[in-house]
Amino acid sequence: MRKFISLIVLAAGMLFAGNTNAQVKIGLVNIDDVVSYMVSQLPQKINLDTVGQQYVKDSVLPTLEYKQSQYNEKLADLSDTTKKLSDQVKKLMFQEMQQLQQELSGADQAIQQVYQYKQNEFLAPFYEKAQKAIENVAKKKGYSHVMAPDVFRVAPENDNISLAVLTELGLKLPEQPKPAAPATKPAANTPAKTGTK
Repeated sequence: MRKFISLIVLAAGMLFAGNTNAQVKIGLVNIDDVVSYMVSQLPQKINLDTVGQQYVKDSVLPTLEYKQSQYNEKLADLSDTTKKLSDQVKKLMFQEMQQLQQELSGADQAIQQVYQYKQNEFLAPFYEKAQKAIENVAKKKGYSHVMAPDVFRVAPENDNISLAVLTELGLKLPEQPKPAAPATKPAANTPAKTGTK
């Protein structure tokens, strides 16, 4: 047991000794902001809220409309007093209507999931390109780690590599706010000395 503990202490000592020579330099970039800027610079303007709209219109809505029409037909059949339906058929129709009603009640959520999936599918190549640019900038500038700025409460602004990433991507840089000119103090009015003795 002592040999095991000694071995662990020795291994931990070697691990810490090896890590003291490695310098950690952390860069900051928000990949979502980079991707959003990339999309905003496309020649044809893209509204991410409408990505997937055509797919929903062509694929999802016809299915939902078909289910709604089935539900309405079954409801009309049950409501029609001229049709003589057995109790077993009525029970089966009620079960089918409940199933359709459940599917229709989750339609909004299903549509939102389709929109989200289509947006992710659209943005995937942008995220890949941004990730490669981040890795290249980190390597060029000697950063061992790159994290999102919101991980830290306080961080040096010099470690934000967002603009370097945009440059790496070949994008026109956004206008940077100009630092405010230091306020100049007006000359203090000093009362003139009078020659009184």
